Amino acid sequence: MSSAAPAPDGAGGPRRRRWPVLVPVVGVLVAALVGGALAVSIFRSGGSTGAADEPTAGPSAPPSSSGSPSTDPSATASGTCGPTSGDLRFDTEMTAADGHAVPYSVSLPADYYSSCEQYPVLFALHGRDQSNATFLPEAELLRAAVDDGALGDVVIVTPDSNEDGRWEGQYDTDFVDELLPHVEQTYRVLPGAENRLLVGWSMGGHGAFRFGVEHPDLFAAVWSVDGAMSREPSSYLEFLDGVRADQPAITLVGGDLNGDRVEQVVDLFAEQGVTFPYERRPLGHDFRLFVDADRDAGWPTLRWMQSQLAPSA
Repeated sequence: MSSAAPAPDGAGGPRRRRWPVLVPVVGVLVAALVGGALAVSIFRSGGSTGAADEPTAGPSAPPSSSGSPSTDPSATASGTCGPTSGDLRFDTEMTAADGHAVPYSVSLPADYYSSCEQYPVLFALHGRDQSNATFLPEAELLRAAVDDGALGDVVIVTPDSNEDGRWEGQYDTDFVDELLPHVEQTYRVLPGAENRLLVGWSMGGHGAFRFGVEHPDLFAAVWSVDGAMSREPSSYLEFLDGVRADQPAITLVGGDLNGDRVEQVVDLFAEQGVTFPYERRPLGHDFRLFVDADRDAGWPTLRWMQSQLAPSA
């Protein structure tokens, strides 16, 4: 944000002096020149008169909603990586093809710019009564797996399903048709399904499973966590043929609240000859508890997800 130079003090014009005093006049002229140069400098630097701000990882402003890339994955070949500073995490939005806003939040690796590398993307779907913004801190709990060496560094993206959109209808289209390509155009990430992970919690656990069976060719691995699965489990069988053809890598865990609903879906697919890894845990309905349980066990789920990514990731 630019800042304009301050207006001169006083309401009237400058007072005229009839006696020549060379030194004060020179002093006034020098001060005016220095002040003018300082004002120009402040304007050009966005209002800062101090040293350059300490660079941080991530875009310095929310990405363009037009779909134009703000970072260029191929730029590393020419020795540049796009903007050199920005925020590690932020809430933003893009504009869909029909003009409506698609909100989402982003958490970038700490060395996003200093490394100039491309990263896989971990999409995390929120539960009921949450949003992309409120779920981002919970999704960032998965960075502990990065710190422990179970998962390579990733860009984390939390889409939005309007608190209770069930990740269906418009929110299916917004995520699959709009947000997935937008993220690959806008951030320095590795493209393609082999570089995408999907985690969903509660309502998002249903969403993650549904996206996994509906679009089995879009994600390297899917983790559905205590999913609030459909009350009509047979509705997922609509995608059975595609699941049989592409065999998506999906694993599920159920807790005290939704374990029965998850088991119904797992059993239904097993009756059709399709088995998904599943675990039941005596845990309350809190995403953090499931992340902590995986960590305490040595991160078997996150290590499995990492193994499903392309070797370059």
